[in-house]
Amino acid sequence: MGRVALVTGASSGLGRVMALALAQAGHRVVLSARDGSGLEDTRKACVAPDRVAILPADLSRESEIPTLARGAEAAFGQIDVLVNNAGIAGNPRHGPLEVEPLEMRRVFEINTFAPIRLAQLLVPAMVRRGWGRVVFISTSLDTMLRFVPYGPSKAAGEAFIAALSTALQSTGVTANVLVPGGMTATRMTERAGDPSTMLPPQIMAPPIVWLASDASDGVTGRRFIAAKWNSALSAAQAAQAAGSPVAWTGYGDRAITPAQAVRPAPEH
Repeated sequence: MGRVALVTGASSGLGRVMALALAQAGHRVVLSARDGSGLEDTRKACVAPDRVAILPADLSRESEIPTLARGAEAAFGQIDVLVNNAGIAGNPRHGPLEVEPLEMRRVFEINTFAPIRLAQLLVPAMVRRGWGRVVFISTSLDTMLRFVPYGPSKAAGEAFIAALSTALQSTGVTANVLVPGGMTATRMTERAGDPSTMLPPQIMAPPIVWLASDASDGVTGRRFIAAKWNSALSAAQAAQAAGSPVAWTGYGDRAITPAQAVRPAPEH
């Protein structure tokens, strides 16, 4: 029998694709989003609708997050895989100095703080069982720099995953990032151009199935680009080709500690 996954933002787009893929792989899936009718459409599209639960929630409301976590665990007894996918774009027309504080907070509440809180609520039980997965759906590094507040909210979430993966070493619970790799044809981008020129949401299916499987045991602190996932390769080879260090852990110098500090040469 498969694991149990919670997928947020599962009413459409990337979330629906990943939920359907996880259900197809034999997992039981808890679907969450604000759009209850969209969640029902996702449930009906699953290969085994009786192995799917629906929990509508508004992640911009902090009080609803513990309720979602408790309800998700109660649906099938536990949560083994947390897919933090829900997100909003905010207003991309505002520059860093123009974005309103209220808008910044709204985007961060959903894109950053809600995923962090869900991890805090669900991961301890994964650690006790010795197996678990946290997957944060992020965005391309250049998008983080070009679109405010969306980009910074994803950058902060990804930095949290980097810290979480370090904290969870040797527990059996992994924390990774998955990104489409470019503009994807979803509801979020419907006004951004011709969907036929964008990446199809279906590219998220193979990597999320692998990340939720035993085959990815020990793989943590990585960022995977779905557009680079080559299904003609073995899953391990595809992951190697599509992966890199999460956040900025593979770039730049580490902080200098007092023991590393340069000391003056002794006088002769």
